[in-house]
Amino acid sequence: MSIVPLIVAQHGGAATRAQVLEVTTAATLASALRSGAVARHRRGVYGLPEDGARSTAARLGVHLSHRTAALQHGWGVLHSPDQAEAIASRTRRIPQPAELDLRFRTVTADELGLRTTRPLRTVIDCARDLPLPEALAVADSALRSGLVTVDELLRTALPRTGRSAARRVLDLASAESANPFESGLRALAIEATDVGWVAQQTITVRDGTVLHADVGCAGVRVALEADSHEFHRTRKDVREDCWRLNEMTIAGWVVLRFAWEHVMFNPDWVREVIAWVVRQRVSYCSSLSA
Repeated sequence: MSIVPLIVAQHGGAATRAQVLEVTTAATLASALRSGAVARHRRGVYGLPEDGARSTAARLGVHLSHRTAALQHGWGVLHSPDQAEAIASRTRRIPQPAELDLRFRTVTADELGLRTTRPLRTVIDCARDLPLPEALAVADSALRSGLVTVDELLRTALPRTGRSAARRVLDLASAESANPFESGLRALAIEATDVGWVAQQTITVRDGTVLHADVGCAGVRVALEADSHEFHRTRKDVREDCWRLNEMTIAGWVVLRFAWEHVMFNPDWVREVIAWVVRQRVSYCSSLSA
């Protein structure tokens, strides 16, 4: 089985040629393309194979939306949708097609004729309708891409339906998360105990070096590390990881490490572990100040 689909999946469903070639060869990528294991979404960007959703959406005159639109924009998502997601105007009377997860929404005059929702709308639709980990992964990816800005997220007027959920996502969005895996981990931490989790938490260790944990909360000194699948791990990598973990521990931080599979397929356990550790830290800090 080709390794390329796993690389693409770990980059949120859309990986550049450079990202793929960091861990495999051009020949392996070419073989995966020929076999249909991955598809070329556009020049230099690869994703998982597409079904007939785009042609169905075009035939019906609806807009690809939500995570499907995010992938079309070249953004990463936490989970690719089982069915392509789309929206149609509330005024349309369209039977639910088997190939699409179709929602009926207000479509403005300047959106008519589009095949894919615009970047800002894509983020807002995800923020309104999807669970926090999925929505935050899209919002963070949008900011990293530069197609959406923080100012736009803060200033945009939100529809009444789903407004509070959407505002929460837009306020939490950060370009600092390196990928959807880290965004998903931060979202799970927020759901477990919202104590002020941030992306790329700075930690200063004994020799003055400033490290960055993938996710962290300075208030309870808990750091979360998102450990991606390591295709080529050297002894130098092992030594540096050990030094990093030990120095953060000496600096007073509890460091929890989660694999990509944990966040993707066992989120309840991730939330449980984070909540348990935070409770212990809060109790410990309280006892010190007593």
